[in-house]
Amino acid sequence: MSELFDKYRVSFSKGELIFPEGDLGNEMFIIQAGKVRIFKNIDGFDQTLTVLEKGDFFGEMSILEGMPRSASAEAEEDCDLIKINSANFVAMIKSNIEIAIRIMRKLSLRLREANVQIEKLMHASTEMLSFTEAPAKPKLKKEVGDVKAYLVSTMSGKTFPITKGESYVGRVDRVTGAVPEIDLTDEDPKRFISRRHAKIMKSDDDFLLVEEIGTVNGTFLNNQRLATGTPVQLKNGDTLTFANITLTFYHTGTE
Repeated sequence: MSELFDKYRVSFSKGELIFPEGDLGNEMFIIQAGKVRIFKNIDGFDQTLTVLEKGDFFGEMSILEGMPRSASAEAEEDCDLIKINSANFVAMIKSNIEIAIRIMRKLSLRLREANVQIEKLMHASTEMLSFTEAPAKPKLKKEVGDVKAYLVSTMSGKTFPITKGESYVGRVDRVTGAVPEIDLTDEDPKRFISRRHAKIMKSDDDFLLVEEIGTVNGTFLNNQRLATGTPVQLKNGDTLTFANITLTFYHTGTE
């Protein structure tokens, strides 16, 4: 995070409450060091929802919606945070495009979850109104099974199969809960790779690699840096580097 926000740094000791559920605060927080536990009181018991780490953010809905906090936050360990209020929120977005993109993805995920719940309620209502129901039409599959392509880590030797028409490369996003198809979290203990770093797509008999918008530390094909958003074709034996994680691409259908 830019030095612009150094004056907004705040510290919390292990076990200290950052904000309680129901609080009417108007700030969000970005973790610079340490861990933060997000929890909710359910039937009189505190239930941990997630534990966030460096680079994660929380409390953004108080800025965007002005609504009471839906959960509590406390320091899982001694931590340093950047405290962003509505006044400097725009400056933060401009200085760190990845934060802006992750907030949009988080909101998109919430919208999809709400749509799923609406569909379930509508389906339940339809069943109550009718004893018979026409068989559902089969859905078109968006995924491509058994494409016989994979990546092999040059560091650990671990194999990452590519089994979908679109496979995202990155690491687990503890804020949104999103897990990429090619999850390099264990390969990247220092967290250099972006949460949604790049995407591998299958087009007919070819595989294409494209860097995602908001990627910070670069994507390289055979040591040549890619331009964001521009797909390039992959060949058997190509070397792919995401930030500092290098893998080899194999596709048994090629040459």
